[in-house]
Amino acid sequence: MDTARLWVLRVNEADFSGWDAFTQWLEEDPGHLALYEAALAEDAFARDIAAAMPAVLPFTPRKPSVWRYAVPGAMAASLTGVVLWFGVLSGAGITEITTGPGEMRDITLADGTQIALNGNSRITYDADEPRMVTLAAGEALFEVEHDDANPFVVMVGQTRLVDAGTIFNVTSDGGAIEVGVAEGAVIYYAAGAEITLNPGDRLTRPSADAPAQVQRADTAAMGSWRDGLLQYDNAPLSDVARDLSRALGKPVRAVGGAQQMRYTGTLSATGSQQAVLEAASALLGVRLTETSDHWEMTPANAPSP
Repeated sequence: MDTARLWVLRVNEADFSGWDAFTQWLEEDPGHLALYEAALAEDAFARDIAAAMPAVLPFTPRKPSVWRYAVPGAMAASLTGVVLWFGVLSGAGITEITTGPGEMRDITLADGTQIALNGNSRITYDADEPRMVTLAAGEALFEVEHDDANPFVVMVGQTRLVDAGTIFNVTSDGGAIEVGVAEGAVIYYAAGAEITLNPGDRLTRPSADAPAQVQRADTAAMGSWRDGLLQYDNAPLSDVARDLSRALGKPVRAVGGAQQMRYTGTLSATGSQQAVLEAASALLGVRLTETSDHWEMTPANAPSP
């Protein structure tokens, strides 16, 4: 689904020229067309919401130039009689910034807002709408230049986070989302729910259709990953594995019962991969076994494979 959303962004670029790659992706799996249509619906939904709430999010509807593209090859045969229409957005187009596993990047937007992007993450934004950023995947810390007349908005799927303050951390993992507010406030909008998060509030939602829950958290721990520190309060080891994957550049997966274990404390993500994993093994009470493409995290007392 993330790939489908990315294609929606790319196809809407005025200078898009990757039709062959786009067609190849559509032909790879019969389900890709349905995913792409769902991503188009998400994009339209986000813009409809923005247009319907001008007091919260100023929005100027665009007048896209619309044109058709004939899909060649096998997709043309499977889509007989179907015409695909795409809106080409005016202006400078979409900017996409991606980090690889283990890579961090600092970004300064035109309004002065600072974004720290964690490893294996992706954000997009439109130069014509510099106060709206989409976190497509991963984790980012936002230090926003606040403007009551022009709120800063972070989109995570169909969830909208409106800045009413200064510093907040957002994690997007599929439909799961986590928001921690260090300073100021953030307003969470999703599926008819509206929740105001104040300093020290941490909102978690395990999946796109699950209700959000708010707990208290240490504000000093929010964004501590920038300093190589991963801090947890009764967190499932599946979350720890996700964070280690971003920091180390190689996937870590909690399996064999480890995903049900929990951890409270701090892990260091600095130093060599081996040193980080050895320290994490001792603190978490797990065994880490390397495979060809990832590390498997299992309970330390589980039988060896």
